[in-house]
Amino acid sequence: MLQKPIMELKEILKENNFSSESIEAITSSGITELYPPQVEAVQKGLLKSKNILMSVPTAAGKTLMAELCMLKSILQDNGRCLYIAPLKALASEKYEDFKRKYDSLGINIGISVGDYDYLDKNLQNYQILIATAEKVDSLLRSKATWLINSLTVVVLDEIHFINDNGRGPVLEILTARIKQLNPKIQILALSATVKNALQVAGWLEAECVQSNWRPIPLKEGVYYNQRIQFNNYPNKIISEEAPDDLNQLALDTLRGRGQILIFVNSRRSAQAVAREVCSSSAKILTPDEKKELMAIAKEIVGSKSDATKICQKLSDCIIHGVAFHHAGLKPHQRELVERNFKKNLIKIISCTPTLAAGVNLPARRAIIRDVKRFEAGTGAAYIPVSEYKQCAGRAGRPQYDDYGEAVIMAKTLSEAETLMDKFILADTEPIYSKLASESALRMHILASIAGGYVQDIKGMLEFFSHTFLHYQKMTGNLSELIEGIFEFLHRENFIDKSESRFFATPLGNLTSRLYIDPFSAIIIRNGLKLIADKQIISLPGVIHLISCCPDTPLIMNSNKKAAEEAQKFISENERNFILTPKNCEILDDYFFYLSTIKTTWLITTWVEEEKEDFLCELFNIGPGDIYRHVESFERLLFAAERIAHLMHFRSLTFGLDNIKRRVRYGIKEELLELVSLRNVGRVRARILFDNGYKKLSDLKNLSEDKLSGINSIGKTLARSIIAQLNKEK
Repeated sequence: MLQKPIMELKEILKENNFSSESIEAITSSGITELYPPQVEAVQKGLLKSKNILMSVPTAAGKTLMAELCMLKSILQDNGRCLYIAPLKALASEKYEDFKRKYDSLGINIGISVGDYDYLDKNLQNYQILIATAEKVDSLLRSKATWLINSLTVVVLDEIHFINDNGRGPVLEILTARIKQLNPKIQILALSATVKNALQVAGWLEAECVQSNWRPIPLKEGVYYNQRIQFNNYPNKIISEEAPDDLNQLALDTLRGRGQILIFVNSRRSAQAVAREVCSSSAKILTPDEKKELMAIAKEIVGSKSDATKICQKLSDCIIHGVAFHHAGLKPHQRELVERNFKKNLIKIISCTPTLAAGVNLPARRAIIRDVKRFEAGTGAAYIPVSEYKQCAGRAGRPQYDDYGEAVIMAKTLSEAETLMDKFILADTEPIYSKLASESALRMHILASIAGGYVQDIKGMLEFFSHTFLHYQKMTGNLSELIEGIFEFLHRENFIDKSESRFFATPLGNLTSRLYIDPFSAIIIRNGLKLIADKQIISLPGVIHLISCCPDTPLIMNSNKKAAEEAQKFISENERNFILTPKNCEILDDYFFYLSTIKTTWLITTWVEEEKEDFLCELFNIGPGDIYRHVESFERLLFAAERIAHLMHFRSLTFGLDNIKRRVRYGIKEELLELVSLRNVGRVRARILFDNGYKKLSDLKNLSEDKLSGINSIGKTLARSIIAQLNKEK
């Protein structure tokens, strides 16, 4: 049975002087009562400008509390609010949700998740700005203190990301900076999984709302030998006729009109499991659902020229109401899967645990098939309890289910007992600051100096007193580390000194604004000097230079064929490389050197217009990986272009811009003019070129019929091209 909320929402809103219009907007989604954790948050001062940390399960109403907090500040105090989400997908989801709910109140809501070096002054016009931590950090590096100075409320969604090695330092530094710049700001921090919530609340000077209460009870159990042994609930026998345990669990859920998330430990497993459960899902689909799924499957594949094997595999699964979801998919494919799962058209998603940390996708049953993951150097190791809890927390659809089930699969009775103790009965791990890494400190110390927030080592140490690192008393040799980084930045000309005060040099300011590691800037700077000396700029040389930067994601693994072919690529292109093991110390590590080679090979093959499917197979990656590598290279090539301009290597900037645009579209140089047309990408540009239309001027006198008759153009695009060409006249 559902546990009943205990306080009327309208009464709370009236007591806190919300207008009738705002009460109508807030309750229009059907919410009439507050849940116990929400009541506690209100009682502890949420609507009285008190800092609050809410550590409560998924679907227990954290976001509504953030909305009430922001709306009260805006509508009653003319406030401005900042909502910080850890991921772009989450930021976009919140933006759409807030716009849908509160446009009627005339609240100006904006989102900013784009280029880190771009400062949009219009951002100060938004009453609610939704952004990633990295974007807000980049704004502060551009001295946009107006953003923080005018804020009344900041919401830190998924505060447990402070424990993440990648994103954690940015979120922690940003939070500390906000506390330092605007001590009066109200902070609302949200999470489902913080064991040491009281400690985090202490750092934030916040009241702590910590609860295990869920609006939908969660049954956690271990499945073995056709039985789910639940903790605190009666056991359940699974008696479906199916070829294996996974299909038995799937059919049992589907026949009860539930949806399923299956968590596995790798992309390959996600795809394999999706295929395995297609037969079960297909049994319960209606004729109308089959028709709609067929249309979605066609949309997933897209045009034949762009289709990859992964696209086709996903499409084949979707026809049966099943999908897989992992980072190897393109963003629009992941979005399609998520949207149609929410519509209950897709019944089962097989996914890696990254989905649990992403957008809100609840299901009746979350099946955690794999609780071990391979880690370099240690082999197969158990996942953290917090990761399991994130996956388990997805079980239970608030509008459809009376309960949710999180089920771990075991192979033996002994393993079943172990998994019950290790995950279901266990507490999550405490979160710790990840700020003490040298690479994180290097970036953020330079940003502090360039932003004018810090002028000396003493000031830097004072700032660090605001961090979670300091609050947890994990500073250790921090003073020595900071001094060493100041010396490094001074030696490499990122900062200079006047008497006892440090200030950023033009290179330091630019590096900070570009949002790159100072070590990346050093590699680019030194490489550009070598290029200028040789007066030769080659595509493989520049791409390999960028591959050596710490900001570049590298291809670490690939199939045997790719590793062997990489040696051939080295022999053919090494003479063009700017950095080699002979002149660059970091390339002494052969494994790292080989990874830079494979990454260079991927990008150069991409710009030679090789098909995505070939690249995916050769490098053992997905289309989404190509997208991320291209995005990263484009950003760093832009940085190289800006650094070249700063160094007065103006003759190099044209060549770097040329390479940057080739990387963006994945084209040979001869297509650069054609891809400037909107909706004409690498494939259509090549078709036009091969049909004799090599420049824009060649298209100007074509009729709509003639242009639309060219393969893959069509009438709609033909009209668009003609309109674009006429606009240029």
